[in-house]
Amino acid sequence: MDARSSDRARARDVIAAVTLWVPLAVVVTTWLLWREMLPTELPRQWNSDGVSSTWPTGFAIVLFAVVCFASAFIATFALRHRAAAGRRKTFLWSGFVAGLACGSWLMVAGSIITSGTSTEPHVGAWPLLLMALMGYGLIPFLIAHRWVNAEPEQPPVEVVLAPTETGAWITTVSVPVFAIVSLTMLAAAVTMLFFSARDDVAGADILGAVVLFALVVPMLAFARLRISVDWRGLKVVTWMLGITLKTIPLNEIESVHTDALEPMQWGGWGYRFMPGRSAIILRTGPGVVVNLTNGGQFALSLNSPETPAALLTTLSAPAE
Repeated sequence: MDARSSDRARARDVIAAVTLWVPLAVVVTTWLLWREMLPTELPRQWNSDGVSSTWPTGFAIVLFAVVCFASAFIATFALRHRAAAGRRKTFLWSGFVAGLACGSWLMVAGSIITSGTSTEPHVGAWPLLLMALMGYGLIPFLIAHRWVNAEPEQPPVEVVLAPTETGAWITTVSVPVFAIVSLTMLAAAVTMLFFSARDDVAGADILGAVVLFALVVPMLAFARLRISVDWRGLKVVTWMLGITLKTIPLNEIESVHTDALEPMQWGGWGYRFMPGRSAIILRTGPGVVVNLTNGGQFALSLNSPETPAALLTTLSAPAE
């Protein structure tokens, strides 16, 4: 059997993606069944004395349904061939978000149904269901077939420059997931501030909104990156904010090679720092690895890393 994976989605991948639409179906179906029994306000927070704050039922159903739809859409979008390498992880994280949204809806709405309209709603055992549904992503993750990195079928790229010549390479890398997550966080922060202002209270909601606003900035920074290789070396800049994330001069480069980058091997997604190593990991798949003269390493996710790796090798080679 060929150990290499095909980029084309298989039947197992399609089934896994379909399971990500189940939380949305549960949210919509339960709303249709319960809408006549639900009040105009649903519980949002509980404390030792009972419900401490509420939010409009219409807003709650729209919010949870949109989150479930976005998660399912991202999972379905991952069926395209370019997303094959990170497809299972996309299913895992999409399932986590969808399960969290579905479980939250069932908890706030179900507490009304089980308590009855004549008594104050009690959360009861609904949080246990929420905790269980947070692991929903394991279902599509285990159903989808495991990706196996293919060996390169093309000969290595070589860049040859005359003694008086130089070269330059530049590209931009877009990461839609970071943009979607940042917009979701921004919407959540605005929602928290809205309810804090409506209830005329200050505390955890405002603090949480401030934290979310602070996290939106780095998330937007990674939504689109500008990567260049020239006589100055390797440079990575955020396209939206213009912040330089990494600069490696040519005289600090020992060698360069391409590799299949696994986020867990480099500490996860985003800008990662480890003893002797750092990386900007945007997805599972190909990338360039730079070995530094001080013994360190830097890795960067790229769709076609062969040309920049070859150019860096040529430019950093000592003059004869």
